Amino acid sequence: LCIQRRRLERVQPSERHSSRSSPAPPSPTRLIPRATTAFIMQNGATSPLTSGRPVRWGILGTGRIARDFSAAIIASAGHELAAVAGRSPASAADFSRAYGGRPTIASGDCAYAELARAEDVDIVYIATVQLCHAEQILLCLAAGKHVLCEKPMCMNGAEARMVVAAARKAGRLLVEGHWTHGWPAAVEATRLVREGAIGELLSFHSDFSFPNVPLDPQDTHSQNEAGGGASLLVGVYPMSMALRTLGAPDSIHAFGTSARPTPHGAVDTSCQVSLSFNGGKQSAVVTYGWLGEGAQESVWVGTKGRVVLCNPAHAPTLIRLTLQAGKRGKYTTTEQNFPMPSHPLHLPPLTFPHSEGFVYEIKAVENALRAGQTECFIMPLDDSVQLAEAMDLIRKQLGISYDQDTRLHQLSAALGPWWQRAGLATLLGVAAATGLALGAALGRRAR
Repeated sequence: LCIQRRRLERVQPSERHSSRSSPAPPSPTRLIPRATTAFIMQNGATSPLTSGRPVRWGILGTGRIARDFSAAIIASAGHELAAVAGRSPASAADFSRAYGGRPTIASGDCAYAELARAEDVDIVYIATVQLCHAEQILLCLAAGKHVLCEKPMCMNGAEARMVVAAARKAGRLLVEGHWTHGWPAAVEATRLVREGAIGELLSFHSDFSFPNVPLDPQDTHSQNEAGGGASLLVGVYPMSMALRTLGAPDSIHAFGTSARPTPHGAVDTSCQVSLSFNGGKQSAVVTYGWLGEGAQESVWVGTKGRVVLCNPAHAPTLIRLTLQAGKRGKYTTTEQNFPMPSHPLHLPPLTFPHSEGFVYEIKAVENALRAGQTECFIMPLDDSVQLAEAMDLIRKQLGISYDQDTRLHQLSAALGPWWQRAGLATLLGVAAATGLALGAALGRRAR
């Protein structure tokens, strides 16, 4: 049952945010068949992590975002970087020299399975390109690992529903890395709105737009075949906050611009989304893209005032609360600053601004693991599915489609009611043992 296209002929599973990823020849050994990868067999709930020992992380992918995240692991008490897997032994070894952790000695998919099988790893952070996320999540879940996956967790809603079903079947923690929701400023802003500080909530506005992103055909950001485009790379930030604030929308209307950097297909470059909620009583406007310099703020508007997560709203440290003081034109404004965590000075400089804030995401995940939970407050699993489905609708209105948009839908339609009753995770459960056994054998051969 082919649920993933054979993509090595088209694009390599490049590390997330790598500078310029030129295709490399396919590996002579294949760890997990592209047709299925590994699927989940077991039922059950996770056991809480012992409070006396550190959370042991495995890093899957050695790109720039993985390096920033690993710096935050080192800065977080009660955590250790146990192992790292890259596309080649050299990339894993280079990463290990800078951030620690045992490098894998296999290549490509064999390295990822080596990491998934590691007995000294509790949770895997997946930091590859989104094209690879779903099967890498399934690989790690099948090996009994908890997973924190960079956003977007999947290419579409069908993949999101699949991995969520697998995580629930496995009884393992799965978290989509929407780190914004863990920042203290974002937590405080949403508390103020929830507790009625600005009266009845009427609307929400959020922007994540910035210029000077080149449409480089060699960069996965610009490749339709790799899941590129503004919607999945930046649009998920403001859209996640909108849906988290107001719930399921009654309607979504999107329009924007696109380009075709590679022959495979178009990617979107900017978008404006209008959403209606609660029978039209509440609304949201979300803008994002790579063409112009936007406000990069999130604003909640209520009957008594407004709350602003100031620029940069995706990694906020400043809240501004403005309340009406009795009549129009009379306002009181208060601001609250939250300090930025520190970056360990002995480590290489961070690549992305505000990556120090990964410590908040790491702490939220730790709390969930210590409590034996299989979901985390920064992004509950149903929220991940809802977001992926909303992004599907936006891309459809923009005329942006990926190969993966048809694969799983075709499989679901072919299986019919049996699919609905049993779910993909159960349907292909037997592939877990087969896939992992094959991985072990091929991993030994590759070494």
